[in-house]
Amino acid sequence: MNRPVSVVAVVLVVLCVAGLGVPTAVAGTGATSDPSPYAQSIAPTETQSQPAIVQSQDFDQTTFEITVHQNGSATWTIRHERRFGGENASEERDAFEEFAEEFESEESDLYQRFVNSSKAMAASGAEQTDREMEATNFRRSARVEEQLGTTHGIVEMSFTWEGFARVDGGTVTVGDVFEDLYIADDQVIEVEAGDGLTFERVDPEADAQYAGNSLENADTVRWSGEQQFLDGQPRAVFVRDGVAEGSAVTWQLAAAGLLALAVVVGAVWYHRRRTNDDGDGPTPDAVAEPDDSEASAPAAAAATAAATERDTDDEPSAQETQPEPDPLTDEELLTDEDRVVKLIRENGGRMKQVNIVEETGWSKSKVSMLLSDMEEDGTISKLRVGRENIISLDGFEPEATKSPFEE
Repeated sequence: MNRPVSVVAVVLVVLCVAGLGVPTAVAGTGATSDPSPYAQSIAPTETQSQPAIVQSQDFDQTTFEITVHQNGSATWTIRHERRFGGENASEERDAFEEFAEEFESEESDLYQRFVNSSKAMAASGAEQTDREMEATNFRRSARVEEQLGTTHGIVEMSFTWEGFARVDGGTVTVGDVFEDLYIADDQVIEVEAGDGLTFERVDPEADAQYAGNSLENADTVRWSGEQQFLDGQPRAVFVRDGVAEGSAVTWQLAAAGLLALAVVVGAVWYHRRRTNDDGDGPTPDAVAEPDDSEASAPAAAAATAAATERDTDDEPSAQETQPEPDPLTDEELLTDEDRVVKLIRENGGRMKQVNIVEETGWSKSKVSMLLSDMEEDGTISKLRVGRENIISLDGFEPEATKSPFEE
């Protein structure tokens, strides 16, 4: 079976498409370069990934802004910035404004390639994660902005990626679509918590940048290049606002209901007590002559009980009619983490990640996310060797990863 096209390869195609061809002024002539670089091929291959990064140097910075929403969708905005400076700043700005006007007024080949690449990203992600995905709501803009006294040309192209994140109860997790993601030193990945979401944890945490003194209070987390990520990274886990408080709110509502019920019961009891104290009490006739319904109630209850007993005797018990369930096997009693540990131990304490996927029959994304959690807990360790992840139990790490102080 052919290996599915990596989402990252398509991301790099977007860089290649969107990061090229802004007309540049030629010194001393005022002429602009031909925008033909837009017309280059966008077929994604592994060998083209690195050149695509290098060719994006026509811009000073490229930022991938990913705003995650509660339903698992995400708004992707690819933002390119170019600073106009030096002797040709005026000519560069004029050339960019000419490009921007044409870019916004016409659906150019550049924009169509962006749309096609985004749809390919979503299709590849769906194949990789077994989750329904779709790229929709495409937008584009190009403009000139003044930032801290410096003039910048800004190009933005965005779309909505339906099904981008995994939603599980009260958590929303980003990362399982990423494979072999690499960003250059002029590129940034920025993940933003949408309305109603709060960051719980991110990975890799050491390289994450955010404002404030805690991750929970941050609106945005960013990773700057140059950086090579492991599969399933960058990863961000969000919790929905109000999930933690939901149990407290439910308890408060229940307590209020019980209090209201107690007030009603107390009022009824008090009213009956007042009635009995103020009245003449029951007459002797009323006590000596119970009505027919009261007299017949015990007899009716006895008859009902006898009929129920006869019906019960005639019917076989549930224990006699239902077969005994099959006992659970030892394998079924294991958690996913225990199954992985058992599998690695049976294979000598060390395995390739791809072999774990094959042995368990789980999806690549599930295994990647599970191993990331296990690495955070210290259950296993990962070592990147070429394009493979080597997963080891404690004490079975390859020699290259051990500390020289270990015996």
